Formats: sequence, structure tokens, C-alpha cells
Amino acid sequence: MSTSTSKGTTTTDLVVYADFTCPECYLAVRRADVLAAAGVPVDVRAVEHLPELPAASRRLTDADRNELTERFDALGSLLLSGETLPWSMPPVRPRSQAAVSAYAETYASPVAVDVRRLLFELYWREGADIGNPTVLRTPLAGAVLRSGVTADPLWQSGYAVAMTGGPVTTAAYRRIRSWRDEWRDLGGPPLPIVLSDGATLHGIDAVRRLGKQITYTGVDLAPEVDDPRRYPSVDNRPPRGWVSEIGNRWRTSYRLGD
Repeated sequence: MSTSTSKGTTTTDLVVYADFTCPECYLAVRRADVLAAAGVPVDVRAVEHLPELPAASRRLTDADRNELTERFDALGSLLLSGETLPWSMPPVRPRSQAAVSAYAETYASPVAVDVRRLLFELYWREGADIGNPTVLRTPLAGAVLRSGVTADPLWQSGYAVAMTGGPVTTAAYRRIRSWRDEWRDLGGPPLPIVLSDGATLHGIDAVRRLGKQITYTGVDLAPEVDDPRRYPSVDNRPPRGWVSEIGNRWRTSYRLGD
């Protein structure tokens, strides 16, 4: 069983496209990680599903909260025996650009799984504003510093997101653009998307497909995995020169002069 996309170069058993602020994607990627832990080749790619959202995160309305409750209730009815989907109501609805950027920077590194797990947990379990680059700086720093990415802000300070919310490196920018182009080539359907056995499934159907694969392969729903927060805390101030190049918001935050 192998799958490839028109613009991607990776050939793998399973390709998943997901957004970090999507409940269905949260369960889909948890299932993909279960399969990956059992040795199934999995390629998880991140797409900012709603780039038209305001740059500043907005507080959830009553209608937003009701919608999320309904969506998680529906997902709860799909859980396999022994499967869990822990979550709490987040206070805000952020753009996912910053989260996608952080993941894209570490995607080809040994810490990619840690970073994507942390991003989902920060939002769905802790209610962190993952649309705010500053909020992501500290919890991701330990993993980013060990990613092997050689761009100065990453290896020196563990910071993988520019203040604009975009990526730091050209490679990550191209990766994000490629993922989004692939999603559009598929017709831009609702996330998550699963490519498997030549089939393209999206939304709840994609979540169900991953559940069926777990059941069929008989993998452990609670595999032993490393704690993504196992890295020691670090003082991850960006380099002075990089801060100065970014502009006043960084200089003010770190009390650095021109």
C-alpha cells in the first residue's frame, strides 16, 4: 500500500492533512500517531484551513462553544474501545498559521512528532493561543533546539516562528506552500484528509478510515511513546541581531536597543 501526491515527493502508506484547530483533525492525527508507533509509515502534513481569519485570535462566542461541543460529542461516538480524546473548551479561536509554521520548520526532523503532539495539546487540552508566536516560544523550545535545523533562530534559541506568524526558513515556507497546493489540487475539501490505498477521504470519513485501519491491524491504542515535554526548560531569547532585524515588537519585548 503506497500513496503519493501530485506535488509531494514522499511515498508512504498513509498521508494525512490536518489543521491544529480542527477537532476532527485532532482525533485523526492521534490515530495516525498510533499507527506510526506501530510501524506504519505515516506522513502528516499541516494546512492552515482558514487563512482568512483575523491575525489576532478572537474569543469564542456561545455559538462557537456549542458547535465545538457538538463536534466533540460526534467524535466521542466514533471512539474505539480504549480510545480517548481529552479536551477542554479553548477560550479563543486563533489562526493556525503560527502552529503550521512551527511544525513545518521541524517536519523533516527527529522531533516532528513531538512538535505536532505539543501543538494539538497546547490548544485542545490547555487552551493556549497557538495563533500567537510568543505563546509558542517556550513550550516548543526544547524540541526545536534538538531538531537539527541549522537556521540561527532555531538552533540558537529554539524559536521556529517569526513574529508575523510565518516560518523562519525558506525551506519551511516552500513546504507550507507545497502542502497547501496539494490540498487545493485535491479540491480543497474539509480537513482532515487521508490518502490511503489510492482513496481520498476527508472529514469524518477520514477519521473513520483511520479507526478501521487501527482495528484491522490490531495495534495498541495506547502505545508507549516519549513525553513531548521531556526536554529541559531553556532560556530561549532570540539572538540580538535577529531580534533587531525583526523590528520594534521584538525589541520592546526583550528591551533591546537598536
